[in-house]
Order: sequence, then structure tokens, then C-alpha cells
Amino acid sequence: MKKIVTLVALSVLALNAQAQEEAPKLWKYKAVGALTGTHASFKNWNAGGQNTISWIALFDAEANYGKGKLSWNNGMHLGYGQNRIVVAPWSKTDDVINLFSKVGYKIADKWNAALLLDFKSQFDMGYDADGIFSSKFMAPGYLTVALGAEYKPNDKLQVLVSPLAAKFTFVNDLTLANAGKFGINTATDLNEAKNFGFRKEMGAFVKFLYTDKVMENVTFKGKLELFSNYLNNFGRIDVNLETLFSFKINKWLSASWALNLLYDDDIDIKVKNSDGSTSIRPTAQIKNVFSMGVSYNFL
Repeated sequence: MKKIVTLVALSVLALNAQAQEEAPKLWKYKAVGALTGTHASFKNWNAGGQNTISWIALFDAEANYGKGKLSWNNGMHLGYGQNRIVVAPWSKTDDVINLFSKVGYKIADKWNAALLLDFKSQFDMGYDADGIFSSKFMAPGYLTVALGAEYKPNDKLQVLVSPLAAKFTFVNDLTLANAGKFGINTATDLNEAKNFGFRKEMGAFVKFLYTDKVMENVTFKGKLELFSNYLNNFGRIDVNLETLFSFKINKWLSASWALNLLYDDDIDIKVKNSDGSTSIRPTAQIKNVFSMGVSYNFL
């Protein structure tokens, strides 16, 4: 009897192991981290120069689920970097938090109904070119919620079109909120009791995402987000363009070139004009970062 029970138990375990091997994997994971840095020092150098040190850390992770017509995509992009000239204090060169989650359900060939949540903010305090405090964690913070249809003709391209989108702006600092930073309306968007500003917008949202292996060991990833407010100057479009070229040198070494362009019609920025004068108005914000260093694929 014991032999029969043992044989049945072993058979069940074997069948269970085989079933697990044959069952499709519902979750797919990906995570990569990178750390880059530069250092330059001079001593009795006739051409001159200043001792400098800089570093940037990046972390990207994805967790994607798929079963039948249902899909669930989650992602995280974190980045932080600093630079220091020896005679001056540290200043940040990169600072980003971006989390997103998207649920999709296939409704037709190459088309999904989709719900997207996207959150953006930063880790640290920021200062403008004049050294004046200008930002910190959740000042600003952005949350976008979009319901619409997603066109996905292949694994490279995704286009989400949402006529029902909400964009929430958080400014968790009363000084910045009172100054009307990040589109905060001081007459309607302030909560002085809780020390923050909060703005909500309803509008249309479109997101393009394209990923491709340009050549061996070179990958391109591009994202374009467009938003227009139904109730305030509809037709004026907020733009977020991100492009990233990743170069894989070997198992450990990598390089990247990232370009980020932002335009928000509600954000006024101090701009130097061609005649030398300055003005406060909406304008394009551009960040360009090239880095090279150590990278590691965790999954």
C-alpha cells in the first residue's frame, strides 16, 4: 500500500512539473541598471582647467502580463545624477521618477481598449540658473489618467488615443504654488491649510511609443505624449518628447544618449531674448544627456 501511495505521489509531482513547464508564462519581467561617472583633475596644467566629478544612475524595470485578450503592462524609469566643480557645491544633472501602468483588452485586430495611469515627479530639490529654489519631490508631480483605444500593429509601435483623459498637477510647496509655478492658478488651485497647490485638467491625450533595434547592440526607444485641455485654450498642445539610444558595448559596459523636450503652455519660464532682455513666457524645455559606464541586466 505504501508503495502504491508513493508511486501515485511521484506521478502527481511529475505531471505537475511537466504541466508547469508546458504552461505559457503569463508574466514577463525586465530590469536593467546603469551607473556612469566622469572625473577630471589638473595640476600645473598650462592650458588651465577645473577639477570636476559627475555621476548618473539609471534604473529601468518592466513587468508585463498577458493572457488571452487581456494585457497588463507596468513600467518604472528612475534616474538621478550630480555634477561638481571642486570650487562649487554639488548640483544635479538628472532627476526623474516615471511610473506607468496600462491595462488593455483586445477588441479587434491590432486594436485594444486601454486604460493608462502615468505618474511623473523627481527625487530632489532643484534650482534655476540663478540659484533660486524651483522644484522638489511632488513639486511638481503629474498624474495622467487616460481611457481610449490603442493601435498596436506590431511589437515596435503602440499608439494610444484617448478622448477622455485627466491630467493632475501637484505642487507640494506653498511658496512655489503661491508664485503660480507649474500652471497653478493662485485664485482657484491653492490649499493653504494643507500647504500645496493642485490643478486638474480634462482633455484629449495621445501617446506614441516606438522601440526598435537599429543595428547590432544599438536600440532606439522613442515616446511622444500630446495633451490638450478641453476647457482652457483647446488646441494648444502640451508636448513631452523622449528619445533614447542605448549602445551595448559588452556584457558590462554600455552608453546612452537621451534627449527630452517638454512644452507646457501653462508653465512660464524666464527666457533670455536675442536683444539681451529677458521675458517670462512658455517655451520649449530641452534636456540632453550622454553617458557611458557600467550596466547590468537583473532579469
